[in-house]
Amino acid sequence: MESPDGEEAIIRCGTTKGDITLKLIREWSPKGYDRAVELFERHFYDGSHFYRAVPKFLVQFGISYSKDKELQSFARKQIQDDPKHNPPIEFHPGIISYAGSGPNSRGSQMFISYGSAKSLGRELWETPIGKVIEGMDAAEQFYSYGDMPPWGKGPAQGKIHSGPEYIEEGFPLIDKFLECTVKRSGSSEIGGKAAEMGGDDGDDMNEKADDDTNSNEEADEIEMVDIDDDTAEPPSDHGEKQKRRGIRSTVHSDKFYAVPQDVHEKRMRFNRLAGNIDSDSYVFPVGVILVMVLLYVLLRRRGKESAKEN
Repeated sequence: MESPDGEEAIIRCGTTKGDITLKLIREWSPKGYDRAVELFERHFYDGSHFYRAVPKFLVQFGISYSKDKELQSFARKQIQDDPKHNPPIEFHPGIISYAGSGPNSRGSQMFISYGSAKSLGRELWETPIGKVIEGMDAAEQFYSYGDMPPWGKGPAQGKIHSGPEYIEEGFPLIDKFLECTVKRSGSSEIGGKAAEMGGDDGDDMNEKADDDTNSNEEADEIEMVDIDDDTAEPPSDHGEKQKRRGIRSTVHSDKFYAVPQDVHEKRMRFNRLAGNIDSDSYVFPVGVILVMVLLYVLLRRRGKESAKEN
């Protein structure tokens, strides 16, 4: 559901560390704003965990435990990137953005910045959508078990989809959302689903998700065997093949995250180095080495021949 230009939304959320208030700004990232506001209005994030909290970097969230299949299908549909805001919005504590995995990958996962890492915001999918305007002190207290694998010993994204038990049993101190309410500029506060607001837009959105919902229902009619291997990669045609085999994988290979600053810097250094290497820069040194090896071989052979003659 597309919102009017210039719209803003105030989102008030209870959390296990206290209340936080978010301000989402459509001018910054229209497509990202529309998706985020609708997810909050439909209570997608209620009860979900802040599963990746990295001090001085960010806190990430966005894997819901909702049993609403249509809502889950809607949240998984990736949206196109928005152009970078002009001038670019700098990251500082409280800035909110999507966590992506590549171009046009935004879905439901987001993060709140804890610092001013220069690695954030370089990619289109990390164009900010808003900021925390109240309760940042609470947000900065969200419990951290360290970064996600492979950078730390925190929860693995893929295992969270199986339900809250993975977090509650393995990482019981992690904080979570309680309930969020939304007030768009020029409207009253919303506590229920966006679909309850009426209008054709909600109906159109539900119709678009019918195919995915029906597909999920058909798969549920088959006796399923769960696969619980966090290292498994789903095959490219896994949807159709799994229905035929009667297998439902509980594994998700999520790659929605912002790269830590030190990792980003290493990548940048490698890319700069790789970009500076061309055929002209390494052909000459390789040629010199080959000539030196040949001279060594010839001199050694000549030395052996002289020894035999003597």
